[in-house]
Amino acid sequence: MIIQIYAITNEPDALALCEMGVDHIGIVASEKGNPQRGIVSRKKAMRLTSIIKDYGKIASLIVDTVEFNEIMLWIKSVRPNIFHLCRELPIEKLSILKEMLNDEGVSLMYAVPVQDASSIKYAESIQEYVDFIMLDSPFESKQMLGFVGASGRTHDWTISAKIVQTVYKPVILGGGLSPDNVQDAIRIVRPFGVDAKTSLDLLNGHGKKDLSKVREFVKKVRSVENA
Repeated sequence: MIIQIYAITNEPDALALCEMGVDHIGIVASEKGNPQRGIVSRKKAMRLTSIIKDYGKIASLIVDTVEFNEIMLWIKSVRPNIFHLCRELPIEKLSILKEMLNDEGVSLMYAVPVQDASSIKYAESIQEYVDFIMLDSPFESKQMLGFVGASGRTHDWTISAKIVQTVYKPVILGGGLSPDNVQDAIRIVRPFGVDAKTSLDLLNGHGKKDLSKVREFVKKVRSVENA
């Protein structure tokens, strides 16, 4: 079971998550960053990615653009393992982006908002053009306006379970997961991995992690995984 945690803003948190056994460690970035929203600058994203990869973990990157030339500049400077796209793209553009990323040795993770049965057909339709499907809640992001994710709210896991049963690409389940509910989510959905952000943030910490909650989240996932 892959454990993915967003959005790391500082070196001590990055190292702590690596040491706890988190598999995918996510970074949200813009050119100059926005500390109030837990968004780091390009320079900080480069540093955090280097730390994560040096530890043998997977670095995932979200940026505040869907323009291909800008995305590729981020890819070439930050060098993440995964580019995580959190806005909808037409399939023809998604296909082009995947090819561009894969040429750089970078995987594409694509966020699918889980709303109703139509989300199952949508996930099935895009799976050929992505490497990972990220299932998230269809509510306004608290971090980047117009993006999918970071709402801190759950969605209908029975729909997510049907998506997992339908698609052949690895599915990571997100959307309001916490130490309190992640085991139920895993039992219902049976995803390839789970993702958490909001529930693990320190209150008014501007993206800093409550490491005791992260540790508990990891423990809960590993215990149900090994049951």
